[in-house]
Amino acid sequence: MSPFVATTFICKRPSLAFFSLLILSVSAYCGGEGWPEGYSVAEDSISPDGRFGVLLPSREAVGDAEEDTIKNFLVDLPSYRKIAAIRGAHYFPGENHRDLHVTWAKDSDWVVVTYEERYGFENITLVSTRGRDFSQTDLGRHIQKALNAAISRQTGSPESSGYGSAYFRAGSGREILVRATALTDPKGLSEEGQLYAMFLGTFNPATGKWIRSEAGKIDSLDDMTTAFSGGFNEGMVFANEENRLSWHDDRLNEVYRALRVLLPPDRFARVKKDQIAWLKRLEATGSDKQKADLIAARIRELRELAW
Repeated sequence: MSPFVATTFICKRPSLAFFSLLILSVSAYCGGEGWPEGYSVAEDSISPDGRFGVLLPSREAVGDAEEDTIKNFLVDLPSYRKIAAIRGAHYFPGENHRDLHVTWAKDSDWVVVTYEERYGFENITLVSTRGRDFSQTDLGRHIQKALNAAISRQTGSPESSGYGSAYFRAGSGREILVRATALTDPKGLSEEGQLYAMFLGTFNPATGKWIRSEAGKIDSLDDMTTAFSGGFNEGMVFANEENRLSWHDDRLNEVYRALRVLLPPDRFARVKKDQIAWLKRLEATGSDKQKADLIAARIRELRELAW
């Protein structure tokens, strides 16, 4: 799907309620004064209440500009108003080895914007939409520092670092749950071998403080990536149901191994007991398709425990 929203021209400016409904059907509209030429709202950036989005320049609008001068804006959709330039976000769709990921609170009170490099993230900015100040907080610096420290403890060198990937979810109240992983050698070329680290955190936007912040060594990146990722099998095509079943079974084992690391022993013991009972149900299921569907549902259940 294109990173740009579809554009439809409307003669009369609609009400906010109508605008929210329109967002659901065509992602965005452009009428009245509209956005500056060469700018569009990123399709996956629109807030749950339909009010906010992230405005990006096109490749043509960027031209030969220096990276630091490229601006990504948080915008108010009904009024076509730029609210703030998002700190550390300099993305345009189609940029080589770069990407932009947006995670919203369910009530649209905050948004986390992650600016990705070829390997790992470069910057992660939290923007609060509650009130009128639209304050911004750099989350990436803290996460990266914690991951690097966990890598350094493994190498014995304070200069060691890793390439991080971060995942976000709304917690209780306005808290933000953070999970992140890092690896030292994304190309797999190091003679010293690959090292991994994991970060677990909870951030309170109201106080601007980390409630939880811990990082340590892990032995498998794939297990944690499968456990933390929001996506699953979108866009996957399988040659047959047997292959589909095998793929889902591999992902289930990854999540299960991740929980063995993430959960306290007593809690994991309960998960293990439940898993044994669930496996009996799986064995009694008929076709490969039914088994794969059952495993997919189980993966979603176990993933919740990783947060």
